[in-house]
Amino acid sequence: MFQAMGVHGPALSPLAALLMDVVLLGCAFWLLAKPTKRPIFDSLFLMSLVLSVSLLRVVMQPLPNVQPVTVAALLVGAQLGARRGAAFAVLVAMISNFFIGDGWWTLFQAAGWASIAFAGSRLSLVTSSGLNLRRACIASLVAAFWFDLVVSFSILDGTIGITEFITYLVHGLPFDFLHMVGNFVFVVWMGSWFSGLLQEEPTLE
Repeated sequence: MFQAMGVHGPALSPLAALLMDVVLLGCAFWLLAKPTKRPIFDSLFLMSLVLSVSLLRVVMQPLPNVQPVTVAALLVGAQLGARRGAAFAVLVAMISNFFIGDGWWTLFQAAGWASIAFAGSRLSLVTSSGLNLRRACIASLVAAFWFDLVVSFSILDGTIGITEFITYLVHGLPFDFLHMVGNFVFVVWMGSWFSGLLQEEPTLE
């Protein structure tokens, strides 16, 4: 099922890639499942967010490690709750990687963004007066480092030792910094607007 090492870990065979996508899609649907019927507008709103942010990530892909999904996942989790935030993160990772490049690393990207959405749901980033910009900026900086760390674990396949892994992390620090700068710009520039857009949807958790 696994082939040679790729850029971010072992390359997957077609069967393994299919199984991975089925698992991720199943997780997304499980996260969105509710005992009560969800209004059609609610589902359309979430899917429009997924498609818009996925497209934005694809368009911005030439920019080194500028990941608009990180801030989006953080704020979706803060506004719409952990379950919908995590589902959003998984679906964006799947859809955008369909165009950018799907593989073993998709699991780690989905997990990283889902954990950021969960953190966003617990950090009280949004108050009655709107987005707490200072807190959101700090959270976005930490989220950038956390996401890059989680994705870095995708290269571990049993042949890489701790020394090589630390060297890999050190070499990635400039890209971590770019991710942090990008997140900061996104929050300052569009954070309040995006949070206001999400505020139109009630948190279901």
